[in-house]
Amino acid sequence: MNDLLQRYLAAVERRLPSGDGKAKAKSADIVAELREVLLSKIEAKEEALGRAATNDEVAELLKAFGHPVVVASRYGGHDYVIGPNYYPWFWHVQRIAVGAALVIGFGIATVRGLGSDEPMRAAMRGIGSAVEIALVAFGVVTALFIAAERGKLDMKWASKWDPKDLPRDNIRQPKMLFETAVTLAVDILFLLWWTKVVSFPAEIPAQDGRSVAFAFSPAWAAVYWPILALAVGTTLVHAADLIHPAWTRVRSLASIAGHTAGLAILWVLYTSQPLVTTSVLNGAG
Repeated sequence: MNDLLQRYLAAVERRLPSGDGKAKAKSADIVAELREVLLSKIEAKEEALGRAATNDEVAELLKAFGHPVVVASRYGGHDYVIGPNYYPWFWHVQRIAVGAALVIGFGIATVRGLGSDEPMRAAMRGIGSAVEIALVAFGVVTALFIAAERGKLDMKWASKWDPKDLPRDNIRQPKMLFETAVTLAVDILFLLWWTKVVSFPAEIPAQDGRSVAFAFSPAWAAVYWPILALAVGTTLVHAADLIHPAWTRVRSLASIAGHTAGLAILWVLYTSQPLVTTSVLNGAG
């Protein structure tokens, strides 16, 4: 089967309902039906040409058939509050807006929790604020789409897509929004800690009121900037999941580069032990 067709069908399937077993079976049936229809169109085109269709010709055929977001929406079975020309894009934009709002909200909650005398209470208030920010983002996007529907905003920009740019979903399943938001929050927290914007307790209580304090050894100084660069790159890759959650060649190269850099950093640390120093602190009494 043509690679473009396979990627196109994968892009459609990713946007079909996939909750329970029945939904997955229905999605599989829809994809199978689309495969037959599109293969028939490709075969008819090749018969008319008297040769195999090129990638550009297949891409033109798929583009005429419709964007995966729009094609999947035809089988969604939804009662659209927003018109059918805009609804397929509604949840796509919501994913980005709400995901970004959650990441920002959780980041603020973490910083407030670490800088408070009552971290748990501050963190819970921060989480509540994060949810409020997400709801505001949801409302703003909804209002914008309603305004676009009433004003009949031109949708020509939606036709400026190329089937050859579709992701290769068969390599890795796209990440869920919640997973992406949590991962990004952890990334941001690590960056704040690594750059000493926030700090964590580094002591363990011992006997007689004393405590054992832990600290990085001088060996870490040599890898401070490489680790910072790797952490920033990882955060950017995870942020890209909000907009483009499927696997791509660029992401594959970034993953290889990140793992290679990580192994190099581990090797430097392995040859520079000890990595942690300890000291015993006396109690106040």
